[in-house]
Amino acid sequence: MTYREAVTRVLALRGGERVGMRPGLDRIEALLDSLGHPERRFRIVHVAGTNGKGSVSAFMATILRSAGQRVGLYTSPHLCSFRERIRVDAEPISEDAVADAVDALGTVIARAGATMFDASTAIALDHFAREDVDVAVLEVGLGGRWDSTTVGEPVASIVTRIDYDHQDWLGNSLGEIAAEKAAIIRSGFAVSAAQPPEAAAVVTARACAVGVPLLVEGADLHATVLAWSLSGQRVTLRGPDLRIPDASLSMLGRFQATNALLASATAARLGIGEPAIRAGLERTLWPGRFQVLGGEPCLVLDGAHNPNGAEALRGALGEYFGTTPVTLVVGLLRDKNAPAFLRALAPAATRLILTRSASERAVPPQDLRSAVPPGVAVECTPTVAEALSLAGVPPRSPVVCVAGSLTLIGEVLTLRAGAPDVPCPIEKPAGTIGHSRT
Repeated sequence: MTYREAVTRVLALRGGERVGMRPGLDRIEALLDSLGHPERRFRIVHVAGTNGKGSVSAFMATILRSAGQRVGLYTSPHLCSFRERIRVDAEPISEDAVADAVDALGTVIARAGATMFDASTAIALDHFAREDVDVAVLEVGLGGRWDSTTVGEPVASIVTRIDYDHQDWLGNSLGEIAAEKAAIIRSGFAVSAAQPPEAAAVVTARACAVGVPLLVEGADLHATVLAWSLSGQRVTLRGPDLRIPDASLSMLGRFQATNALLASATAARLGIGEPAIRAGLERTLWPGRFQVLGGEPCLVLDGAHNPNGAEALRGALGEYFGTTPVTLVVGLLRDKNAPAFLRALAPAATRLILTRSASERAVPPQDLRSAVPPGVAVECTPTVAEALSLAGVPPRSPVVCVAGSLTLIGEVLTLRAGAPDVPCPIEKPAGTIGHSRT
C-alpha cells in the first residue's frame, strides 16, 4: 500500500472529520487491544476545550522536548498534510509509517467499524509506542467524553476556554458542552483556563467528583502581557509552582498568553524547570493561529471559526494593526454559527470577501451573504485562490486576513507552498531563537 492509498483509505472511513461522528470508546478500545495497548507505554497529557487547545498542545510538547524528553504530539485537523497530526519530537510521521500502519490495521478497522478519527488515533498511539516516547500530548478531536483520545490514565488534563461549538453533538448550553469536555479529567491533576460561570462550575464539579486537583486561571494562575509587536510578545506567568517573569513568545495574539500559561503551569507541576519552559515558549509555532506572513499586502491567517474566536481575532487585528484598513476573506463550515461569527468579526473589515474551501461541509459564499450584518459591503468568490487574487486588486487594503475554518487556512498554506502534502513546521529554527524580543 502506498502512502497516498493509505491516507485516502483513512479519510474515507465513516465518521470523518466531524461528519457522522459516532460517540463511544468501544471502537478505539478494540483497535488498541489489537495493538497490545500502546497507550500504556508512555505518560499522557490530555488537552480539551473549544479555543486554543491546539496551541496549548504545541506549547506543551515543545516545553517537554526542551526539557530533554521524547515527546509525541497528536493534533487535529491537519492543515496541509495528514502527517501533521502525528509527530515525534516535532517531526511528522513518515509516509512509510502511515502506509504500514494502515496496512496492518486494515482488518481490525473494518471489524471494529472504526471511524477516521478512531483509526488515526490508533495509528498515532502505536507510532508513539514504537518510537519509545516518554510522554504523548493528545489533543481532543471533539468534546472529550467519547473522543477517541480519551484513553489510558493521563498524568495531566488541560481544559482550554469553552465556548458554543458543535452543539449538535455536545449540547445547547455551556454547561452541557463543558460536561463533555471536562470528562477528560479523570486522573493526575488538571489545569483550566478561566471559564464563563456556567462552564466553570461544571469543570470544578468534575474535578471534585473524581478527586483530581485543579488549578484555574484567574484564581491560581495568572498571565500578564508586557509588550507585543509583529516579531513576538513578552509575558509574565505566575502560579503555585510557576514564576516566569518576562518570557518571550513567538506566537502572536493576547490569547496566546493564556495558552502559554496553561502549558507552562502543567509543565511546572510535572517538574519541568524554568529554562526549559522559557525555551519551549519561544520555540513554539502553531500555523494558522494569528499567523502573520507579511508581504504586500500583509497576509494574516487565523483559524477562528466560532464567535469567541472571532472576537479574539478582531481584538488582535486592532492591537497589531491599529486603524490600518483590513480586507477579510471568510469561509465557514455548515455547523458553525455564521451570523454570530460575522457579527463579531465583520466590524474589523473595510472590505469583506466571502469564499469557500474545498471541504464538502463548506457553506457556499452566496449562502453566507445573508448572515453578514447590515451596512457591510460584500464580494463573493467560489474558490480560495480567486478570493486571494481579488483581495490583491483595488480597492486593496494593506492587510488581508483569512479566517473562518482551518480547511480554508490549509488551502492558503498549500497554495503558498506550491505543492500538496507539505507538513507545516511547529517550531522556530534554532538560529532564530532569541530574536523575538519586543
